[in-house]
Amino acid sequence: MKGLIIKDVMCLKKQLTVFSFVLIGVVAVSIMYVLSAKFGNIALAGREMLATEDLTAVDVKNLSSMALIFFMMLPIATVGDMSNVFTADGKAGFAKMAGALPISIKKRLLSKYLTIYALLGLGVIVDVLLAFVLSLLTDIISFADFFGIIISVSSIMGIYSALVIFFCVLYGYGKEEFAQISSLITMYLAFFLIRLDLIKQIIADIVAGGGGTEASESTLLLWQALDFIKEKFWILFVIAALVCMLSYVAALQVAKRKRGVI
Repeated sequence: MKGLIIKDVMCLKKQLTVFSFVLIGVVAVSIMYVLSAKFGNIALAGREMLATEDLTAVDVKNLSSMALIFFMMLPIATVGDMSNVFTADGKAGFAKMAGALPISIKKRLLSKYLTIYALLGLGVIVDVLLAFVLSLLTDIISFADFFGIIISVSSIMGIYSALVIFFCVLYGYGKEEFAQISSLITMYLAFFLIRLDLIKQIIADIVAGGGGTEASESTLLLWQALDFIKEKFWILFVIAALVCMLSYVAALQVAKRKRGVI
């Protein structure tokens, strides 16, 4: 199975190259951002908005945190898509010769999960090291909050990756884009069903045209979501672990019925 993991990693060689460039860019931009937020134009803009009461101190801090979250998402997002492996396997006709290998379907499928989660783990390690450096340069967000955000983001990417693998196995070669779209739709529907009340509140607030100096209901809900991913990251981690296990079991059953599609 070690050879299969190496093969899958080689299929993701372009993604790893992109990951390297993205990482360099994120390190440079995030350091410049936190320095600007402390001493430069971003800090000046924040003080001006506070002076004119356009935003509250909480809003300014949370907006700065949201910007850093987007920076931290990029390295993980670049290594969280397994569809390229299925595309490369399909082009090489790997599924046709895989049956001749002395490795069961169970292990062939497991290698793909191990590959993608190993790469996600690499992204987490890099992000944690970057978060440690950034936490020394800014008081916008603490290292503990950084860590919670990283685990939450990696958990969401883990859910997406698990669903992509399942749909790639279900649809077969040539349908990788549909697998990606199906994964996003599944995640959206799950969120919609779980937090239907929250979505209704946001829509109602938009229709009512909430504004003024006080934070609107939708803004408060956004900050609550931010607090959730910082403080309740373990919930997303548990959900990601469950989705991964369910995805593996379901994908294995589909692969067995198709008699080898990986």
